[in-house]
Amino acid sequence: RALFADYAAELADPEQRRLYEEEVAALERERGVEVRFVHPEAGYVLRTSQAGSRRCYLNVCSNPHVGAPQARAEPGGHRWALPYSLAPGREELGRGGRRRLVYDVVFHPAALRLAACSARFRRLLSDTALEAVERHCAVQLDRANAAVLRGTKYKGVPQAPVIRTPLPGGAPPPPAAG
Repeated sequence: RALFADYAAELADPEQRRLYEEEVAALERERGVEVRFVHPEAGYVLRTSQAGSRRCYLNVCSNPHVGAPQARAEPGGHRWALPYSLAPGREELGRGGRRRLVYDVVFHPAALRLAACSARFRRLLSDTALEAVERHCAVQLDRANAAVLRGTKYKGVPQAPVIRTPLPGGAPPPPAAG
């Protein structure tokens, strides 16, 4: 039990987390891949259910590593490109020990700024987040009853997914044996 408590304390220490991320980035660089950790910054939370029975939350977050939103003029309006990063869903314990599913959908900070200024853009961002979770996690969400939780910016414990990009030239050749 004490060993687990030490491990949990180590994970919560920002300095240890920074060292861990540096080590992972160095190992991935050796394999020819650049790694960037996407630390989600709180935005707003959508509450819905999965498969009609299981409560779940979508944290709509931001991070500057994600591509900025781009609008393209079209007859009758604009077509938006909204890049996002999506980590796999995770199960967490809520109040009273009830299990809940939590998904983090991370957009560029400019997308959340636009959503704060425009109800239509917020709806577009929310619909994009719901669609992203359904498509990439192969789940069915209750879109009709999805609601923004007022006064809540984030549910659960933040986790940083990574963006992997191949480095030019790929992985260096392995050292010669001998």
